[in-house]
Amino acid sequence: MNMALPFPSAQSGTSLVRKFGWTSLASIVQMVAGLASVIILTRFLMPSDYGLYGIALMAVAAAEVLTGGVLSSPIEQKQDISRKDLNTAFWANIALALAASAVTLSVAALVLESFGYSQALPVIAAACLLMLITAAGIVPESLMRRDQAFRQLARAGMFAALAGLGAGIALAMMGAGVWSLIGLEAVRRLILLTSSFWMSRWRPDGGPDVLVLRGSVRFVSGMLAANALGRVDRLAPQVAATVFFGPEGLGLLTVATRIADQIQAFVAQPVGAMALPVLSSAAQDTPRFHSLMANAWRAIAMVSFPMLAGFAAIAPVLVPLAVGDAFAGAGILSAVTVLAHQRVVSSKVNIAAAQATGRALLASGSIALSVVTHILLLLLIAPIGIAALAAASLLRGWLTWPFAAGFVKSATGFPISRQAAILVPPLAASLLMGGCVYALSGPLAVLLPPVAALALLVPAGIVFYAIALWLLDPWVRHEVLSGGAFRRIRVEMKP
Repeated sequence: MNMALPFPSAQSGTSLVRKFGWTSLASIVQMVAGLASVIILTRFLMPSDYGLYGIALMAVAAAEVLTGGVLSSPIEQKQDISRKDLNTAFWANIALALAASAVTLSVAALVLESFGYSQALPVIAAACLLMLITAAGIVPESLMRRDQAFRQLARAGMFAALAGLGAGIALAMMGAGVWSLIGLEAVRRLILLTSSFWMSRWRPDGGPDVLVLRGSVRFVSGMLAANALGRVDRLAPQVAATVFFGPEGLGLLTVATRIADQIQAFVAQPVGAMALPVLSSAAQDTPRFHSLMANAWRAIAMVSFPMLAGFAAIAPVLVPLAVGDAFAGAGILSAVTVLAHQRVVSSKVNIAAAQATGRALLASGSIALSVVTHILLLLLIAPIGIAALAAASLLRGWLTWPFAAGFVKSATGFPISRQAAILVPPLAASLLMGGCVYALSGPLAVLLPPVAALALLVPAGIVFYAIALWLLDPWVRHEVLSGGAFRRIRVEMKP
């Protein structure tokens, strides 16, 4: 029962590429399903519905820090785990979810009444149930990530996303209002829960172990602090939107954030989902570890940066067309929020690398600085207007990026100069392309219908980016086009 489960052996480059392809396909399907849910559901829901949903998400945010998989992270990171580790993580997640739900509902009942939002309490209760579903499935999912079973996870994620979309649309058409959002998530999470247990073939076969729990808490303390700070950072603009602009303002911000999150997840999830288990398997081999970090950053920077910048450039035209007049204000919010996500996607590799080396606590200092900067900017500019909420997040990212680079060097030894050489040229090329596309969108929007304008802007952006990247990135000129980079990446990925 307490037999140790070793880390899987290193994977070949072909195997990793195949798994990356499955993860990418899942990201595409989930992005399409997520965007479709926004585009379709906004035709049936009002900003106030999304506002109630946003309040529920804020209410459970603190609890999700504890129940979102932090205690299960050693399953993906440690070289050897036992069945006691698995059982303890499972029951700890369940217990925390139940306790956090009780506290959340008690506090919400007191707070919401005083602010006049008592109608949000049933929605918060439903969000607590969603949290419990997620907590129950974290251990089997972590086991599958440890085994790098990304193809199976991708298939389950795609099916869950599409089934949840269907349930949400059906409920919205029946006039369920905010409950269509809850129903969408409930179906998606229940399918993921069921499939994780079925595919991992793991079941809890014992109770928690106090000694294991103590060791786990010490092990994940850095991740817990980082997750808590990250949650505060994400909550700050939502709280500001509620305070300054009420439920309707929060509803607009929630729609914009959901759109931006779908785009960000699409471009970053394939690398982000694989980063921790793959980097952890190479943590004892510094040259290979640094090579994998560099490859992950290049994959994110060269693909995600232009996609985010390009979407931001066309969002003022695309988003109002997609979500309708009631949510037209989400266009500029989505554009600025997506640009802010350029920092977020690169940080996925940073945090995974720190976790893989067992130095997650070091990340807390960098994240704390980012959170403090974000809150100060919100206090200064939030009263200007709702778009300022997204602008504060964008400015924070630019101001604190150099400090994040220093954190990566301290945690992993990866030089700041090499980080800049990898990330800066694609970022500069992406911003240049985004500026050109945005400048072109104005005249085209006047001369052509929105769909026709978008049909020209997208290929124009691809051409602009290719030219800019060729001019600004020496690595592209001397390595990618010669084929040498691809040969070296294959060699670096071999065991």
